[in-house]
Amino acid sequence: MPPPVMERFRQGGLLFDGGMGSMLIEKGLATGWLPEEWNVSRRDDVLDVHVDYLNAGARVIKTNTFGGTPARLNKHGFAERVAEFNAAGIAIARAAVDGIVSGGEDTSFVAFSMGPGGDMFPPVGNAEEGRVRDEFLAQLAGASGQHGPDMVLVETMLDVREAVIALEAVRSVLDIPIAVSMTYDRNPRGFYTVMGNEAIATTAVLEDVGVDVIAANCSISSGDMLDLARSLRESTELPLLCQPNAGKPGVRDGRPVYHQTAEEFAVDVAGMFSLGVNAVGGCCGTDPEFIRLAAAAMQA
Repeated sequence: MPPPVMERFRQGGLLFDGGMGSMLIEKGLATGWLPEEWNVSRRDDVLDVHVDYLNAGARVIKTNTFGGTPARLNKHGFAERVAEFNAAGIAIARAAVDGIVSGGEDTSFVAFSMGPGGDMFPPVGNAEEGRVRDEFLAQLAGASGQHGPDMVLVETMLDVREAVIALEAVRSVLDIPIAVSMTYDRNPRGFYTVMGNEAIATTAVLEDVGVDVIAANCSISSGDMLDLARSLRESTELPLLCQPNAGKPGVRDGRPVYHQTAEEFAVDVAGMFSLGVNAVGGCCGTDPEFIRLAAAAMQA
């Protein structure tokens, strides 16, 4: 039998949570500080975000571990605490799920979030394949154990080469479903990552290396994501996850602000589900109200 989380994907109508980072900023996370450090120093704030999303109707929550690699944590001197911060992120998410919803059709799941390492491959940057793999493997050291995640979400990927390395790293240490989520921008030619990976071609690459769920997140609004979802749904039979931003961000008083309304987002979420997208959630700027209205639109 497939893992329970994959069974829910195949049933469709699965709602993910919204933007963890933007929610922590609202709670006082300073610009440039590590969200993952809050898994230890401000555990209750992270837990509250998870609980708010679950109460809004989300049935998959993402761990606060997006940037939990040694290189990213070392910028603030925390490289030796990689396993601690990542394990704490999983434990908080698991506590939220166990405390809010359990059993039956309302079972909720934990997705271990892994973002890009922060460096590009040549000629843009100096990333090396072996070093990138080691970074992901170090992050995954905190993701094993009896109370680990239900799935892994490799997300906000800008380069399919790094996405494949991340997927292979996960496969080498965990036997759970993996979603890989690329970040696309829209231009006159279609949807492309900033590294020039076209959406349909990238989907084919990810299928070839055995991804369980095709996904897209960040960068674009729900309206653009609706159009991208149509193309992705026509190009793959794998389960599909879409997590748009609350529009393109602006800046006010040094902090990002988002201009799309929760009502607009909910309409587009309903449209994605009608296209056959299996799961939808939110990325930057999507607070629990976005998820609550999306859940209501699904029932309308």
